[in-house]
Amino acid sequence: MMLETIFGVAGQRVLIVGATPIGEASAAMFGNLGATAELADIVPEEAAIAETVAGFVERNGGIDLLVYAVTRIGTYALPTMALDQWDAVQDANLRGAFLAMRAVIPVMRTQGGGAIVAVSTMGSVHPVLKGNGAYGASKAGLNALVRAAALDHAEDGIRVNAVLPGAVPVGDPPADMERLGGPATQPGRLTLGMGSAEDIASAIVYLASPAGRFITGQALVLDGGFLIG
Repeated sequence: MMLETIFGVAGQRVLIVGATPIGEASAAMFGNLGATAELADIVPEEAAIAETVAGFVERNGGIDLLVYAVTRIGTYALPTMALDQWDAVQDANLRGAFLAMRAVIPVMRTQGGGAIVAVSTMGSVHPVLKGNGAYGASKAGLNALVRAAALDHAEDGIRVNAVLPGAVPVGDPPADMERLGGPATQPGRLTLGMGSAEDIASAIVYLASPAGRFITGQALVLDGGFLIG
């Protein structure tokens, strides 16, 4: 069928790192669409990521798509933010993404191509909560990493993109997070209301499908119209 030819992901080998709501929804959606999808609920450290990628490739003979869905949120007042609070956000959201990309790109290059989708945030391009310096900076860095990897590996047949959710579930906040307010808490700012993790998973499937073959180095905002509210 034409739809399956354009939008189908059946048979793709998909590794999703990060058991967040978006990661779980993506794993379920890819599985329902006929892909081989595995969800890795791991601490995004070097050894764990390397072992996870190696195990996935050994079991499946390669990898067609990496989804880096790890998201550590946290709002902290900048003057009093502890270094370990800053580091925890950077390590999960940016350092882990680098480690995952570093692990999968050689495999994808050898097999002739693949795709990577990283879960960023609309807050990386527009402040939405006070105290979001660490989170916004980590995801803005992730956006830059996506663009750099897309340029570096286009000739290897590897497409790299990011999705930028807003107003969707991202997981439980850390216990030390401060509630500081901001535009995202204002009534009426959610133009299309709250979104779902499935809304983001659908976009990830699109980017992984043949329909997304001409898209790389992009950051797709999925915020329900927040930025125009």
